[in-house]
Amino acid sequence: MDTLIEFAKGIIMNYGYGGIFVLTTAEQFIFPVPADIFITTGTGLGLSFSKILWIVSISAVFGSLIGYFLGKYLGHPVVKWLFGQRNLDKEEKFIKKWGVWGVIVAGLTPIPFKIITWTAGIFEMPLRKFIPAIIIGRIPRYIFSAYAGKFLFETKFYATTDMSALILGALQGITEFLPISSSGHLVLMEQFLHLPIEPEQLAMFDIFLHGGSLLAILLYFWKDWIGVLKEIWKMLTKWTFNKNSLAFKLVLGTIPAIFAGLAFGSYVTGPLRNTTSIAIMFIILAVLYFYAAWKGKKNDKETVGLKKSVLIGCAQALALIPGVSRSGSTIATGVILGLKREAAAKFSFMLGGIAIIAANVYALISIDQGVIVPETKFTLYGFIASFIFSFMAIAFLIKFLQKYTMRSFGVYLL
Repeated sequence: MDTLIEFAKGIIMNYGYGGIFVLTTAEQFIFPVPADIFITTGTGLGLSFSKILWIVSISAVFGSLIGYFLGKYLGHPVVKWLFGQRNLDKEEKFIKKWGVWGVIVAGLTPIPFKIITWTAGIFEMPLRKFIPAIIIGRIPRYIFSAYAGKFLFETKFYATTDMSALILGALQGITEFLPISSSGHLVLMEQFLHLPIEPEQLAMFDIFLHGGSLLAILLYFWKDWIGVLKEIWKMLTKWTFNKNSLAFKLVLGTIPAIFAGLAFGSYVTGPLRNTTSIAIMFIILAVLYFYAAWKGKKNDKETVGLKKSVLIGCAQALALIPGVSRSGSTIATGVILGLKREAAAKFSFMLGGIAIIAANVYALISIDQGVIVPETKFTLYGFIASFIFSFMAIAFLIKFLQKYTMRSFGVYLL
């Protein structure tokens, strides 16, 4: 193994980024040296972190696909011959149910990833699940490896601001709707990247990242939003008031967050924006998820009443605290109040849309009052990445909650 590591280091020293690409691609399906060695060596030699991240991301997908198709076209017939079609069908059902989590966990841990890529191909995991799982599982580990290279080799670690905007936007999109706290993860990642941007600017940048999430909410639930607009138009034109309309419930649920933001906004974005506070909130939120999973086993209600709207709105107000997931606190509260998980998630997401609109209006007002925001390109990159990953996260969580509780997210937060 030592000889192989020295061989890999020699390739990188001689061929730079090209060597990292070839080695990382091969590592996904055959080469026995972990890609972490290539990444830390590259950062140790002073290569650009952002370029390394792009290269290993592309090569991870490319190499994994090679391993996948090798498993599908070479390994699949062999396994079928050895164990029979019946046993193969059983394993394919297991992979279909748990394979995505297996790929993600393998990507985050030192498990030899080539085993996973071949296995996914042998048991024919759908590519639409396999590729996102690779990205979600591998990229966080690659970022960590690059950062470790800075300490191991005492060289300069940096990410270009453009790359940082994409990283933060993707992180916002994933964590805004997965119940693991976007604000908490953004603060941790911003400190991790050591961005040359003032904290006030980063807080403002976070608001614009939420704008990308807002666009995803509007597009994913566009039929429901049209229904809300029709309800409002009917009440305005006919001078009627329907307290049971979704429009009124969304407004009612947004009021607590508005009052909390006006009263405590400056405090929660200042003193509570630190890693210790976020760690405490993660633990509290995890306990709430465990309780909701136990409490909501037999829930069957799909309609959100006025009282539930206010209580869920109060839970959303608590999400002003960094480390408290807005989607997580509101979904868990809805489940505790008797709602089905997917019904609670839908109301949570639409309620979040109203809250994000209010936050962006506040951002625009702050700009008029002279608050400095990051440069336009940096903000735009973050916005686009946030939109793409937000849309994917919404689609994933809606389907996930139809079958599973939030307990796994509680384990993650702990």
